Amino acid sequence: MPHTAPLPDLLAAWTHVIRQVTRSPVTHLGLAVPGPFDTGSGTSRMTHKFAALRGVPLRELLRDHLRGTAAEGVPIQFGNDADLFTLGEWWAGAGAQRDTIGVTLGTGLGSGFVRAGQIITGGAGVPPGGELWATPFRDGLAETHASGAAVTRLARQILGTPLSARDLAALDPARATPVWQAFGADLAGLLAPWAAAFGAQRLVLGGNVSRAFPHFGPALQGALGGGVHAAQSRHFEQAALLGAALLDGGT
Repeated sequence: MPHTAPLPDLLAAWTHVIRQVTRSPVTHLGLAVPGPFDTGSGTSRMTHKFAALRGVPLRELLRDHLRGTAAEGVPIQFGNDADLFTLGEWWAGAGAQRDTIGVTLGTGLGSGFVRAGQIITGGAGVPPGGELWATPFRDGLAETHASGAAVTRLARQILGTPLSARDLAALDPARATPVWQAFGADLAGLLAPWAAAFGAQRLVLGGNVSRAFPHFGPALQGALGGGVHAAQSRHFEQAALLGAALLDGGT
């Protein structure tokens, strides 16, 4: 569904999917949404995408659209997509039900912190809202060094050619390895202090860039040391759905 789709199209698409997967009574509906989003009120604050959702009472609108279905009247919960990615991997993936930091690497940097099955969005070892992307790192923000654009920039600096993570992964390893080593070292420099402060035992990487984990993972783990185990996501896009299934159905 395009980010510019009008509200009726977005609601129709969500309702269609919900109708398809709720053939029998369910305890709650969980939706993974990008931020900024007020998950309590079910209201989007996004301006960079899905503009049609901004300020709209989505919980109430979805309830109206689900009348007469198996999902009628069930609680509807919203959760940040990176938080739910981490929760899903904690529960049934590479997090192995250990204290976990989840990181999604794509056009930007998403992050989530989970301890004992609970999403943690503040306190010791956690940035405000659990969002690493805007934390300071070196000459700028963390996202500058942990995203697809970061890989492309390093490829330009080291190889003289701006390559995407996918293209770099297809390159001769003899040429590509220095870029992956630099990227893995940058990730470790960014994430190691947070992992130590949070007491994370697992660092799980998702998003499109993480599909190249076999290339940069060794450099990342080597720089992290033995205090935290770094791993590629087991479920990728499905992880957030698993996390949404764990949301409390009390609303």
